Amino acid sequence: MPRTIMMFPGQGAQYYQMGRELYRENPVFRQAMDRCDAIARGLGGRSASEIVYSRPLGDSEHFDRVGESNVALLAVGYALAQTLFERGVVPQKLLGYSLGETVAAVVAGVLSLEDGFRLVHGQGRLFEQLGPRGGMVAALAEPGRVRGCVAGLGAEIAAINSPTHCVVSVGARDLAAVCETLEREGVVWARLPIRYPFHASPIDALAEPMHHFLAGFRFAPPRLPIISAATCGIVERFDAAHIWSVMRGVLRFRETIETLARDGAWTLVEAGPSGTLASFTRQIGAPGIAAWPAIDQFGQNATTIQRVVTAAT
Repeated sequence: MPRTIMMFPGQGAQYYQMGRELYRENPVFRQAMDRCDAIARGLGGRSASEIVYSRPLGDSEHFDRVGESNVALLAVGYALAQTLFERGVVPQKLLGYSLGETVAAVVAGVLSLEDGFRLVHGQGRLFEQLGPRGGMVAALAEPGRVRGCVAGLGAEIAAINSPTHCVVSVGARDLAAVCETLEREGVVWARLPIRYPFHASPIDALAEPMHHFLAGFRFAPPRLPIISAATCGIVERFDAAHIWSVMRGVLRFRETIETLARDGAWTLVEAGPSGTLASFTRQIGAPGIAAWPAIDQFGQNATTIQRVVTAAT
């Protein structure tokens, strides 16, 4: 059996109808989603299945309310993990990318499922009340080139995902100028469905209220080691300070994968809706590292799940 790491993506991976085929046909996925629904409703919000399945796929560019997308990504990531476990995929480690670290923490037992939803629901509420408006823009170019293009425009590199993919965060005032500049410079870009400039200095004003909120949680030792895409290594202490540092710091996914490759061969399984982390991993091309998406936005979930099971067992 190959050495396996289960990966969990963050904001931007969401889209309406994600996992619909599994929700209809896979009892493990459906039961996990139903459990998540009950918890989400108990917090006074909409259930995850209502959020995800009540609108058509084509509306996904408007799926940017963090209070909803946080809940949806935790529910789908958790349900995918349970589905993969039931099919015999046994990871030695977990890897979290931004919000995906919280999903990994729930899967690893650092947080109960109830506390995981309480955490992401509260984070979403804080951002909706206090967060600076803005956005995140994915750019298909070498990060140094992108940094040069947006210099002086109030944008910051928020994530370096592969040799030719990075993300910039920018406040609302400068967002249009950043997109226009990338277009003029011939850089392929796309707005992510995110309303706030995560992983950059504009969110610094939320540090104190976020720490105050996170202080109300207890974190247990993980049953599986969790790798952080923000630190490129194992999370030594999962606490309020670490969670904030992940929200605020630059994500270094490329470096994380290259570090893993120095430890030998790994099969990476993405327990997320879009397959973006698996795609970045293939772009990186680190020796001995193979990556597979559990599902993606093109449907045929049963087929993609079976490919993962075949590769990871």
